[in-house]
Amino acid sequence: PYKGVYIIPEQVYYDGANYQVTAIADSAFFQSKATEVQVPNTVTTIGECAFAYATDLANITLPLHLKDVSKMLLAGTNVVNVAVPEGVKTIGWGAFQSCPMLHTMLLPSTTKRIDAYGYNNCHNLFEIYCAAPTAPEASGWAIFIGLSGIDVIVPDDDAVAKYAANAVWGDESTFTLYPSEEVSISMTGEVEKYNDHYMRFALGNNLAYKIYKGDELIALTAADFYYVPITAEGAEYYIVPTNMMNDAEATKVVIAPSAVKNVTDDLDLPTVYGRDGSIYIHGNTHGEMVTVFDMYGRLCFRRATNGDEVITLDRGIYVVLVGNHPTKVRL
Repeated sequence: PYKGVYIIPEQVYYDGANYQVTAIADSAFFQSKATEVQVPNTVTTIGECAFAYATDLANITLPLHLKDVSKMLLAGTNVVNVAVPEGVKTIGWGAFQSCPMLHTMLLPSTTKRIDAYGYNNCHNLFEIYCAAPTAPEASGWAIFIGLSGIDVIVPDDDAVAKYAANAVWGDESTFTLYPSEEVSISMTGEVEKYNDHYMRFALGNNLAYKIYKGDELIALTAADFYYVPITAEGAEYYIVPTNMMNDAEATKVVIAPSAVKNVTDDLDLPTVYGRDGSIYIHGNTHGEMVTVFDMYGRLCFRRATNGDEVITLDRGIYVVLVGNHPTKVRL
């Protein structure tokens, strides 16, 4: 059911209550048609094969508090650049196996181990930025087998010496080791309105980006875009290019909903109607917040939609908000 850009919400509404999203199930997006996925920071666990063989998937933002990269997490996808957040210790079995477009991998200082088949068959892997001062264990089978010409950038000259002494990382037929250098990149701070609920920053450049809302770090991503919610008061963000070891100068972006380009001006209004005890919502509604109130103003349903919705409720009169568009429905 997942397709296109999918921004996983921090909360979901179910059976009369809101629940915080803390985990993504095994195979949740397996073979889906998602092209971009942004996982919220409420998530700490992502199951095995969660995005495996979603062959349209090119961009992903992992949550800041992720514990580990699970088995076959992104195997068989078309991700290009991936940043793994601080705190992750293990890259699981086959996590990035057979990712034909994978170009740049950015690993945190906490990285301790890469399991078997971790990067097997990633023949376009060009560079690995690894902030770990000591070479991660990579003794499993076929982690980098058949790969060559990979630049590995590590914290400093001492780290280069430690990696060079490691049987795997010191293999000059596969890797060339370099100490990290200053990151210098200019950003335009380009931002555009994606839909009625989100705006997005244009990123790219085969680097990672730390994104702050005020003083709070809200994301680490190597995706081409990062999506932020539209708020009535606007918000101030800072975008910091990073290679996980050195940061570039921050670019300040102030978002005011009326001051940005809308890339979906031709968005059709949704169709909302009631029939046979259910509310039906059709149209280009992906990412829109759907909220349903009864005639007394009580909240009956609320969640971001990934497309068409069917909401089953008791007989009565309801007000359905799809984004900012209200519709009165009788069941």
